[in-house]
Amino acid sequence: MRSFKVAFRCTGCGKCCTGKGGKVRVNAREVAAIADYLAISTEDCRRKYVGPVEFDGMDTLRQSADDSQCIFLDGKKCTIYPVRPTQCQTYPFWPQHLISKYDWSLVAKECEGVELNPREDGTDLVSNDKILHETVIHEVHQAGEELTYDEIASLVTELDRDLLEGFQDEVAAKYRREVVHTDDTVTVLDSFLDGATPTRSLHFVDRLDLVQSEVYLTSDHQIDHSRLALDVHRGLCRAFEFLQPSSPWNVAMIGAGAGVLPSFWRHNIPHPLTIHAIDPCQAVLDAGVRFFDLASTDGHVVVHHEMGESFLDRQPPGQLDLVVIDVEDGTQHGIGGSQTILLKAPPASMTSIDLFTKIHHLLKSSGGVVALNVIHTDSSDQHDALLAVSNQLKQAFDQVWMAPLPKNAVVLGIRGHNPPSPSTFSSSRAFQQAVSEIKLYQI
Repeated sequence: MRSFKVAFRCTGCGKCCTGKGGKVRVNAREVAAIADYLAISTEDCRRKYVGPVEFDGMDTLRQSADDSQCIFLDGKKCTIYPVRPTQCQTYPFWPQHLISKYDWSLVAKECEGVELNPREDGTDLVSNDKILHETVIHEVHQAGEELTYDEIASLVTELDRDLLEGFQDEVAAKYRREVVHTDDTVTVLDSFLDGATPTRSLHFVDRLDLVQSEVYLTSDHQIDHSRLALDVHRGLCRAFEFLQPSSPWNVAMIGAGAGVLPSFWRHNIPHPLTIHAIDPCQAVLDAGVRFFDLASTDGHVVVHHEMGESFLDRQPPGQLDLVVIDVEDGTQHGIGGSQTILLKAPPASMTSIDLFTKIHHLLKSSGGVVALNVIHTDSSDQHDALLAVSNQLKQAFDQVWMAPLPKNAVVLGIRGHNPPSPSTFSSSRAFQQAVSEIKLYQI
């Protein structure tokens, strides 16, 4: 039985039809229905409106030219609403949205029709029968059945109640989360979603939609140190390719969080190194030690409960090989004097020329690197944001490289008059696989 109430009333806002990289799956019957509604041939419909790329073995509708929304969205209205695909008709009652109140809260961030605090009269509550009905239709469609929403719905109404409840139990087993730990500051979740590798993630209680740290789990629910779940973590790993291989490495990670990267480095880089894991939140560090293998018995990982700036102020010059800045504090700011190019990360204090100059002095003279996780706001162009950050870095560093990613980017500043180009150093196969798909470009 679901432990939370589901309240929803569609407002027609159209937000569910927007977003870069959106994928609405359609089958042949649905394409034919859309073509009939538009009074065009099925072939023309496919050519104009069905994308060239499949998703999970199914065709998908095209997005707009700028990839910001569904091709059929006009303003806030769907132009094929009566024959919209099953995926659209069953939203937001998808199994992965109904696993827990946490998941339903995430949907509320994107859909204004979701009510987390139902009305006292219960008029916005959705019945369990309605939810079960929509969930079954969604799952049948996702399984690849060549049927429209109405055709599936007709079949579902004929199913025996016990059969439907048995199906519900199967879905519950396929999509589940376990709360490993929660306190006043953070929550740790283990997620087991159908077809996906199990993960463990850390979230701030006041910003549950933000994944602060995430790792893959092995089949026996242990931390999988052979892979990285987040592409930004894989991108930050490329900084090691610029380091001089001759001496032990001294690495500082500001914004270490639960220690996913320090732990991965410790297990997959055979080169001698000391990693300073710095974070101002004690609850996050404690969760890292207890649930993410942040603790190091060999002394290779040193945990610091302090602000990153405070740590840097205490360091002697020329002793660090790599400084990684992976900090997001919930604010946004202009970069390089601009008020139109806005960043969410790093915060303003960590993108200043003064800070970059300080880090330059703390790094070893040849091949020292600073690596930044850069997140721009939705209203800012990624290219402009990266160019602005790069211009700041160039005031202090000899080379600047970047790796654009779907939602953010990694930017590297390299110290030295003749800094090395990125090269393959002695690392585990897991490390090499982690960085293999991350492309670096010199600016």
